[in-house]
Amino acid sequence: MPVPYAFLFDMDGTLLDSRRAVVGAVAAALGRTYAHCGLPPAPPDLSLIEDCMGLPGKEYFARAFPPRTVPAPRRAEFAAAYARFTSQEEIAAIRAGGTALYDGVETALAGLKDRGHELLLFSNADAPYFRGIVAAHGLDRFFARSLCIGEAEARGLATDKTGMVRVLAADPSRTVVVGDRASDLEAGRAAGARTVGCLYGFGTAEELRAADWTVDGPLDWLSLPLDGRDLPA
Repeated sequence: MPVPYAFLFDMDGTLLDSRRAVVGAVAAALGRTYAHCGLPPAPPDLSLIEDCMGLPGKEYFARAFPPRTVPAPRRAEFAAAYARFTSQEEIAAIRAGGTALYDGVETALAGLKDRGHELLLFSNADAPYFRGIVAAHGLDRFFARSLCIGEAEARGLATDKTGMVRVLAADPSRTVVVGDRASDLEAGRAAGARTVGCLYGFGTAEELRAADWTVDGPLDWLSLPLDGRDLPA
């Protein structure tokens, strides 16, 4: 039977709750970065760090610190060191079991796969973090293909999530992009895919209003009314 749809999932905030591990790792990395750059330390703004989650890496590390604490001419240098130290801290947190799949994710992914749908995975993360999460949770058993922005840029495939949708999805018109941030929905729409906004993730209900559908939990993926009916069993 031909595969009726491809489901392209965002990772953080869609499949798993990484806030505890990531916020802690970023806060630790921020302290290391101030020391590395010879700047006076400033307490991490945990709300700012969390609010920036889901942004592309370069944008994240340019924004997830109080700008007044770093002289403007040194911010690019600071952001690069911040990203490097964060990657190290995140890998340690992943290995310590600091991330967890949302309830129902494995059941829902298995159900979609058993029905013949193709499952794909993408992320704004860098490669060490992305592959660390995939390995820690055994996600390769569900996904036919996966790609993060760090890998896409290194291989000259794409520079944003819209480009990754086009790389991963053989037919965007038969693809459903599932994510928790406006950037996920915008990427899907720009590529010609339909979109699902996950209300339980990092984004707000307001930023997900433009989704074709919104869901309250992963098990709702199994009953999306594509083509005016439930997904084929």
